[in-house]
Amino acid sequence: MEQEETITPKTNDEKALLAFRRLLLAKQLYLHGLDHSNRMDALNKMISIHNFHNAIEIVLRAILLQYEIRSDKQLNIEFEVMLNEIDNHQPFKDTGIRLPYRQELRNLNQLRNLVQHHATEPPSSTMEEWRVFTRGFLEQVCQSHFNLEFDKLSSLDLIEDVNLRELLRLSLSSIQEQNFKKSLRLAKIAFEWADEVVMNLLPNEAPLGNSLFSRFHPFKDEDLLRVFSKLIERSRKAEYYIALLSTGVSLPDYKRFESSTEWLIGPKSNPSEETARWVHNFVVNIIINWQILGLNPRLSSWNAEVVKKIVEGSTIV
Repeated sequence: MEQEETITPKTNDEKALLAFRRLLLAKQLYLHGLDHSNRMDALNKMISIHNFHNAIEIVLRAILLQYEIRSDKQLNIEFEVMLNEIDNHQPFKDTGIRLPYRQELRNLNQLRNLVQHHATEPPSSTMEEWRVFTRGFLEQVCQSHFNLEFDKLSSLDLIEDVNLRELLRLSLSSIQEQNFKKSLRLAKIAFEWADEVVMNLLPNEAPLGNSLFSRFHPFKDEDLLRVFSKLIERSRKAEYYIALLSTGVSLPDYKRFESSTEWLIGPKSNPSEETARWVHNFVVNIIINWQILGLNPRLSSWNAEVVKKIVEGSTIV
């Protein structure tokens, strides 16, 4: 199976890695804005405009830093000033490189200000225009100023464990092949295996549970045994969720992840591309966040062997 190519930054080039991370963040903000832009209520449209603008602004700041037009401490400047300083940068002028969509950029900036300061609802009729323009800008600037393809920017390259990375790379390529069920299965497997790190943080079997069972079991009180068994089970679930949420997983996102993948053990369904992409991105971002927290999510040697078979195609997912 042909793997989708992704772009790996040079880890020994700190400036390039910083730019890569900024561009990834811009892409994530764009995708988040895209999701909100498809919901036609006022709040979601306002969130979408903010995200589109933030994605563009982050890319502009990445250009200023990458080409040393300004330092990190000098980035608190107006939007229009950023545009002018980038286009007036002499190396860009010498090679004829200019930012695209200058008028649309100004219009979006004005709309963002109206949304932020006056709670102005963006017209529904213009949302498709902002979706297309923002993506077009990001695609062109990634290519012209960073020699990177926007579509191939992937957080996958920031996942340290090679087996988790390959599992999620297969999940991504399955989306490209329109095999959304396979993508969801692979993403779910990657999450569950990486989640073992979180499970290792949980305490061992509670002494309370043992004492309760030993106290009531000699009396053969089956009703009490069932009650306390349920209580202990709920306690363990609560411990798990507390540990999980403490690692940065938001409750609404986790609920969406579970509902998007519950069909794997229940009735079959036909998941959409949007669902598959959301689940894939959720798992990738959570694993990266666990890395940042020092939880070191890595597969066991047994799971790594399974991944190898999946990659080789000798195990059907």
